[in-house]
Amino acid sequence: MRKRLIAVPLICGALLSLAACGNYSVPDSSPLPSQAAAANPFEAAEEDAGLLAVLTHGAASADFSESGERLPFPYDGGEFRLEYEFSLTGKMDTVGFLLFLDGQPQPYKVNDTTAEYEYCHSFPAEEDQSFTFLFEPVTGSAGDTLALTVVSITNPDFQPDMESTSSYGWYHKTLDSYVEMQFNVDAPAAHSDLPPAREIFSQSEAREEKVTAQYMENELPKYGWDGVTIDTLDSGIYYTFSCDGGITYDNLRVSAPIPLQFTMCGTAGTRYSIVFFLDHQPVKLDESTFHSVTLSKGGVMELEAVIDPDKLGQFHTFYCVAVPQDGASGPFFKTNSILLYKEN
Repeated sequence: MRKRLIAVPLICGALLSLAACGNYSVPDSSPLPSQAAAANPFEAAEEDAGLLAVLTHGAASADFSESGERLPFPYDGGEFRLEYEFSLTGKMDTVGFLLFLDGQPQPYKVNDTTAEYEYCHSFPAEEDQSFTFLFEPVTGSAGDTLALTVVSITNPDFQPDMESTSSYGWYHKTLDSYVEMQFNVDAPAAHSDLPPAREIFSQSEAREEKVTAQYMENELPKYGWDGVTIDTLDSGIYYTFSCDGGITYDNLRVSAPIPLQFTMCGTAGTRYSIVFFLDHQPVKLDESTFHSVTLSKGGVMELEAVIDPDKLGQFHTFYCVAVPQDGASGPFFKTNSILLYKEN
């Protein structure tokens, strides 16, 4: 079984450093972005930080070919069952999991077929846990082989209260893995019992623009992507995410409509699904829960939306993910979790 390892820095505010066992590696051409960039006050301290927890997770019952390649899991109709396991050592309260089938948010049950579907389940952080993902695929036709991306998220139940804490720190960091599903029959055409998507946007719009020198020289470096040129643009995947006109690290007070912009560029032909989450539930984009994009040479995808404050309560956790739609053809990205809050 292939597993993946996550190392959690003790210092808050920094991205996770990743290592791996098995056959996983982080490509040098796709560096992990630092949304704090040069303004990160924890950057120097992080170099001396210890590790707080180690997490591995992966499919528990994978089959392999004679050459050692992992075989796809067959889907023959009804609820799909995936035996899964994780192990965590160190200081952590809970671990949650998000599922994406070909980049689309996939709600699921755990162990019990009579339970209700949810997009994120939380598990106590203990060593050597085994369980079963249960779900009816949200997409897929007979003959398809699709990637199921499984993303762990540390302490998903944590949320700052703006009194004792205002930051997510090293919580809500992710580690992704994936398996393939081979569809011998079509996925169900309709799903009546899926949880509804959250509706918080008053408007949203997606478009493609040409990459400019200003974008490469000024915008990308703000998000940790240094040294990108028109000649190297096609050798990696790069994104930016601005909230209310700038980079937001921890929290944002909501008193008026909040404009958002997510941009992505890089290796031509790479397909991604962009999903916004509110309290670990996908946010509705037009009539869907995701926006699919295929990157083009010399182009940048721009997705803009506006949060309606009248559709929010007092406290909410908000973030965006970019999920590759072709298995391991690109890295998974999650933006920093942001607390959207209203003052009394």
